[in-house]
Amino acid sequence: MSTHNAGPQGPGGILAIDAPIVVDALPDGLLPAQYYFSDLQLLIPTPWAFLPGPGRDQYIVFEWSVRGARPVDTPPVLLPNPMTAADFPYPMQIPQAFLLNSAIVDLTFRIHNGTPNSPSVDTSEVVTLRIDRDAPGGGALLAPAIFPIDPITEAYLVANPLVRMEIPKGYLGREIGDEVLLYFSDMNTLPTGAPTLISAPLTSATGRIFVEVPSDVFRRFPGALWIFCFYRLKDRAGNINPLFSLVAQAGLQTGLPPSRYPRPSFPQSESHPNRYLTCSTQPAIWFGVEVFIAPHVDILSGDLITLRFQGYGLYPDVNPDPYIVETLTHYWDGVTDASGYAFWMTDVERLIRPLKENAGGEASYTVSRGGVIIGRSAARYVAFDRVVNTSPPPPNPIYCWIDGNGPEP
Repeated sequence: MSTHNAGPQGPGGILAIDAPIVVDALPDGLLPAQYYFSDLQLLIPTPWAFLPGPGRDQYIVFEWSVRGARPVDTPPVLLPNPMTAADFPYPMQIPQAFLLNSAIVDLTFRIHNGTPNSPSVDTSEVVTLRIDRDAPGGGALLAPAIFPIDPITEAYLVANPLVRMEIPKGYLGREIGDEVLLYFSDMNTLPTGAPTLISAPLTSATGRIFVEVPSDVFRRFPGALWIFCFYRLKDRAGNINPLFSLVAQAGLQTGLPPSRYPRPSFPQSESHPNRYLTCSTQPAIWFGVEVFIAPHVDILSGDLITLRFQGYGLYPDVNPDPYIVETLTHYWDGVTDASGYAFWMTDVERLIRPLKENAGGEASYTVSRGGVIIGRSAARYVAFDRVVNTSPPPPNPIYCWIDGNGPEP
């Protein structure tokens, strides 16, 4: 039986059916990663010369040819009988199991006449599909981003409305179209939310990488002494490397909003004659430290209160520690907060335990309305001293903590 086709002339003089269409593929054949978890959706775009009809069953078989490997056939599918030209484009699927690995695939299909194994076939042209399950970076630890200057000052931001952050260029698997997801914070902790900024797609797979960051990003942390930057990488398929980069750190000296609100307070310190936080503080500081925001005529319902806490090696503000920083937020409620609002710092192992002897803590807050900072408080400082009264003299002091008194590194 001769083979009949409706498409153009193929290799060796055999007519070929038009190639299948991969519905969700990009113009260059790349299939975005979001489609790797369900069956691959295809369209058979045009009919062939002799379609299934009375007494003539036909089966379709897709040939999945991964470059560098032997071709594999998908299970044959019996086509509806009868079919007409009105049935086209005709939808088909390839099982999701074929999408489990990165590959470049040359995809065709065959129409078998009568039985799934019949040698009488019509064959389609080839469409090339790329499956990319490999995130950029190759799973390696990414080097930290590079700030253009340290510290970042208000004068620098005025002169440079766009700050050029450099991303080390040598990461594995770099391709045109990769994007850099940047996360900025005033805390040296791994990000948990959405990126601060996503770069434009890279236009080259080689050379240095710069991402222009609006200067306002650096002004989001008034009063912060440092700014920290992490990044991740995303390719055109949508793969994102699972690990954040190493952290980049720079000093921060930006302008401050006007000081128009009263200082916060540390209520636990008020029972101490010198207003210290010590071993005798109640509630005990190893359970948490309270920072209280008093009501104010210009703090309205819906305003965002952002508390910043900074720890120092020496009271009041000597030797600031970039690891002892906390930012907490609260939306003001004019009814429930009529008498004020108490923030509690409960990450005591990170924030409080390092403050051992004559150490300092600073608290201040900003007020934002409609997404814009409208003012800040002055800072309140408090002394921390965890040395037990009966402690021997240095160099072996004894400190109090939840698990009892004892020496600490």
